Amino acid sequence: MKILLIFTLCLVSGPVTCSDVIGYSGGSVIIFSNINWYTHDSKYICKVKENDCSDIIRADTKRSKVQDGRFKLYSNTNDLFLVLIRKLKPQDAGTYRFGLGNQNNSTVNLKVYNSAFCGVPKILNAYLGQNITITCKYPGEYESNNKYIDSVDDNNLIKNILNTNTNSQNGRFSITDDKSAKVLSVNISNVTETDEVFYLLGVWNGDGAVRYYTYFAEIQLHIKGSSTTIQPTTTGSNMMTSSSQTEIQSTMCFSSSAFISVCVCMALLLIGGFALMIYKLRCQKTQGSRPSSRRHPEAFNKAHSDPGNNQADYECLDPETQLTPVYDTIQV
Repeated sequence: MKILLIFTLCLVSGPVTCSDVIGYSGGSVIIFSNINWYTHDSKYICKVKENDCSDIIRADTKRSKVQDGRFKLYSNTNDLFLVLIRKLKPQDAGTYRFGLGNQNNSTVNLKVYNSAFCGVPKILNAYLGQNITITCKYPGEYESNNKYIDSVDDNNLIKNILNTNTNSQNGRFSITDDKSAKVLSVNISNVTETDEVFYLLGVWNGDGAVRYYTYFAEIQLHIKGSSTTIQPTTTGSNMMTSSSQTEIQSTMCFSSSAFISVCVCMALLLIGGFALMIYKLRCQKTQGSRPSSRRHPEAFNKAHSDPGNNQADYECLDPETQLTPVYDTIQV
């Protein structure tokens, strides 16, 4: 019954185009038509459900755009009627009609596939000044299609940044297409705060009955402040690499260690010299106060005959012949 209804719409709804549009879960589609946006004030898009077409947007406006949630109707620079559907969901699949009033309508059959193969996170974190690379694996049937990266702001205003056909380099942005691996890569160098927007990665389909962009992934780039642990990968004459910083830090640590060692050695030498001076003064004082053998012959003889009294003699030995007592009294 649903197929019959679609076929009927394609036959009796005036000059209607009816074709498939391929979308991917989490991505977006932009559908082009040959309808002139300003021919009629009434604009609409509806989704076919059984015997009815439920309105998603229906508005009378002379403005260049009208939006409701993830759906947007707008005109491009050629005044053509365009449809944008963002952040596709599996339940978005189905047949849609859009156009002006009840005439000059278009009908498309939207198919929504799983985009898990792309492997791109919905939110990508980066630091100021960092270089990042976004890679997305695309289906093999799009090998010959031109690839695009576009930005989209909060007002669903889409701007083309790069494409693999005519503009693969744009300032800090570059794009490459590895057709053998079916991988689309986007490089952003020296990330700035202005890069914090949504990015769409996809292809242009312009050969069928209906022309449209299909985007495999939608990525929100979140910019953080500068980090001491993640350094920019960009090299240049005014930029210091991580290895250079490590060498400088190692040199500083070595110099500090050497300085501390020298200070410790000098302190030990000063303490030793001070202790030696005290020792010599002590010996001189002891020798000056000891009675001579001529004045006290009995004491002299007793000291040399009694082994227990030899300690006084060892205390006043020349430091060059016995240094042990000196070192035993130094506390470091």
